Amino acid sequence: MSVLNILVLTAHPPVAGSSGGGARMYYNLKILASKHRVSLISFVEREAERQTLTGLESLGIEVQTVLRRAEPPRHLWLPKPHEFDEYASKEFRARVRQTLAAAHFDAVQAEYFQMAQHVPLDLPLLRVLTEHEIIFSNFRSAFESEERLFRKCVKGYDWLVQLNYEARVCRNFHRIACMTDEDRAILARFVAPSRLLTIPIGVDSTYFDPGQTPGEELARRMLFVGNFRHPPNVQAVYFFIRQIFPLIRREIPDAEFCIAGANAQLLDESIVRSAEGVQMSGYVPDIRSCYRSAALFVAPILAGTGMRVKLLEALSMARAVVATPLAAQGFQSNQDRVMETAASAEAFAQIAVELLRNPELRGDIGAKARRMIQKRYDWNVIGSQFLDLVEAPRA
Repeated sequence: MSVLNILVLTAHPPVAGSSGGGARMYYNLKILASKHRVSLISFVEREAERQTLTGLESLGIEVQTVLRRAEPPRHLWLPKPHEFDEYASKEFRARVRQTLAAAHFDAVQAEYFQMAQHVPLDLPLLRVLTEHEIIFSNFRSAFESEERLFRKCVKGYDWLVQLNYEARVCRNFHRIACMTDEDRAILARFVAPSRLLTIPIGVDSTYFDPGQTPGEELARRMLFVGNFRHPPNVQAVYFFIRQIFPLIRREIPDAEFCIAGANAQLLDESIVRSAEGVQMSGYVPDIRSCYRSAALFVAPILAGTGMRVKLLEALSMARAVVATPLAAQGFQSNQDRVMETAASAEAFAQIAVELLRNPELRGDIGAKARRMIQKRYDWNVIGSQFLDLVEAPRA
């Protein structure tokens, strides 16, 4: 295979440890750069974020950044979703054009659907899109769960606008990487299935190593990790605090719930502080310390699509996990019992209590989970699929 010139466009800095999407983009770039010439243009929200990308330059990746500033809507007669305006940028579009004009490129890869608008359609390039989640599916869920008539009409309109725009834009790409088979099946109703591939998110199991097990004093601590700019993470925390945690505390009065992750200040403090035993860690530079200090990882996710990196990290850290069926989407068969799933608050609480009281069972589930991660979801296993995305002959 000859060396390709690949231009990658990202919605935020592709930095391992910053977020699930950031980690996936970082390893994607690292793997591509091991064989090909890779250039990156990334949005940043603050000047200080530019420094987080110096590690990519050491991999031989040419890095450019653009400060993200949302543009006012300019499409009153043909409505586009809100995130189009959030990531619209004349400067970014111009930077892409200038970069493509300055050298020969074989492929352009957009990471996140919001970046699709910046991929030129008039150039003879392989166009690749990574759908980190199917956004119109989230809009549909919001519409279906709304009970108030006026709000339901508004959300129904938003859903149709997103569906029409997302499906239309996806058809402009030669290859689209989805995180899960469930996401690929949803998108296959609107895009030729031959263009769709499932490439799950991976994890560095050498970095996310369990080390020691939690001490006795931490045997009642549960953990949730997320970026709280993402509404499904906020919803999950509120759901756990209001409906699940009280049931657990009824059985285990000293149970603790720890919330860690970026932008925790966006959570409603009155809800977070409404229950005893809730702790806010916020952003933690080395999130492994949070996993190691918890007996149990909980993923009470009720909305969103895609694959949850937080689960991959927890499983790699050999932590027992309780998740909703939606949170567990994307993982292969759970017949080996590598995590527990529960569809209701009552079932979730019951399983959590059982695991908190049984360290041997937690240890057995955690050990199986880590072996599964090393076999199926380590970056060393998944990496070749990133290369196939750009190297496979175009149909």
